[in-house]
Amino acid sequence: MSRTLKLSLICAGIFACGVVVGVVGARRLPPLRAHAVVAPQPPPPPSDGFGPQQLRRFSTELGLTEEQRAAIAPIMEKTGEELRQLRREGFRQTTVIIEAMEAAVSELLTPAQREKLVVLQAEQRARMRAKMEERLRRRGENGERREGGEPGRRPDPRPEGGAPGSSPGAPAEDSH
Repeated sequence: MSRTLKLSLICAGIFACGVVVGVVGARRLPPLRAHAVVAPQPPPPPSDGFGPQQLRRFSTELGLTEEQRAAIAPIMEKTGEELRQLRREGFRQTTVIIEAMEAAVSELLTPAQREKLVVLQAEQRARMRAKMEERLRRRGENGERREGGEPGRRPDPRPEGGAPGSSPGAPAEDSH
């Protein structure tokens, strides 16, 4: 085989590998959107919570007796609840900060730009809602349940149930 043919085949192989990696990567990554308002999402809690997971881990790795497990379990549950509360509070604070930022930005926009901002915010909320529904659907298929409350239902982290990104002058939207 000639040197030119070998070099051509190597280049074609490298190109084909690049195409495969590009296609696979494009399917795994979310589409990029210019000017999308991204509201933070709290990290999902483990499927059965911090306390039970830590207790299982300690039991296995430390060889705890039943008496030790019984004494440690309330400590783990209390810590898990404190961590969940901290996560909820952090999410609430983040939501308040983002809403203040959106209100300040909205004041500097023209009416047409404000309308576009409202549309962008609604699209972002819809994407986040779809992502959450997909995550809950996958959990449901795996037989997993969330801690506390209704299975598959996340409590509304927004203060007083307000829509994220809503401002006094913005039109009301259905956020569910």
